[in-house]
Amino acid sequence: MGEDPFDVQNFRCQHDRRDESLGAPVSSRVGGAVQSAGGEPIALLLLDAFELRRGDSVVPVGASGQRLMAFLALQSRPVPRGLASGVLWPDASASRGGANLRTALWRLPVPEGRPLVAVTGTLLSLDPAIVVDLHEGVAWADDMLDRQGTPCPSLSEKGARIVLRGDLLPNWDEDWLPSERERFRQLRLHALERLCERLTAEGRYGQALEAGLAAVDIEPLRESAHRAVLRVHVREGNAVEALRTYSAYEYLLAAELGLRPSTAMRRLIEPVLAARAGSRPGPAPGSSPDRSEPLDVPGGRLLDPGLENAWS
Repeated sequence: MGEDPFDVQNFRCQHDRRDESLGAPVSSRVGGAVQSAGGEPIALLLLDAFELRRGDSVVPVGASGQRLMAFLALQSRPVPRGLASGVLWPDASASRGGANLRTALWRLPVPEGRPLVAVTGTLLSLDPAIVVDLHEGVAWADDMLDRQGTPCPSLSEKGARIVLRGDLLPNWDEDWLPSERERFRQLRLHALERLCERLTAEGRYGQALEAGLAAVDIEPLRESAHRAVLRVHVREGNAVEALRTYSAYEYLLAAELGLRPSTAMRRLIEPVLAARAGSRPGPAPGSSPDRSEPLDVPGGRLLDPGLENAWS
């Protein structure tokens, strides 16, 4: 299965426009968000679950306020009041939606006396001093995909930890979320695969596996993620792990889609098969060359006879 097409430049431009529209030049942002000029930093967490933090403390936000802040954090420019109320309360009349929006704004907390949402005429935007984990994750992933000839980052970097954390508000079912969630999911996948490949090339196999397996967890049927993990095992010389990775994916792909791994993935496992075939002693004189026991894999025998023979 080939890699999913993904327009990295378009994704980058959307988030750059968001920073510009909120009055901060792109060059001044750190990790995808403008830093607070004073006081304790305020952070909006949208990955894995919603949380607003002031320093080390959690700031309670009501349900309508959470939806409003999350929606504004995903926009590339200030949003008209009517658009915000229509998206957030699609089943309400215009007057009722406007009232709901006014109530949500009124109920928002005001940490350190700073409004969380900037209101300019009829336009709404998230306070640009709020650090949003999604913006930081996007900035790190974008940088990961652009890096050329520089040392590969560590998984201990904040941006890497953010990308590893989780999906965008996975338990929310708002109509305006799926496209943004999928866009970030694709960016995470590409960045983690690239990170796995670069760490493998540098011989940092433990971290490479962590990045590659994170990509597999995000999308278990994605072949490019499995190829990245398989390449780590092959480069490290772990033949058994390589064979196990290939056979598990082969079985999953056949069970779910009725397909076989691509030629590119089969070529990765061929050196392992060849090495094991060359190192196996021949059958003892007078014995049968056939195996007496079947290969113990989920679902029975493997589809690839060459791979099955490698386990014998």
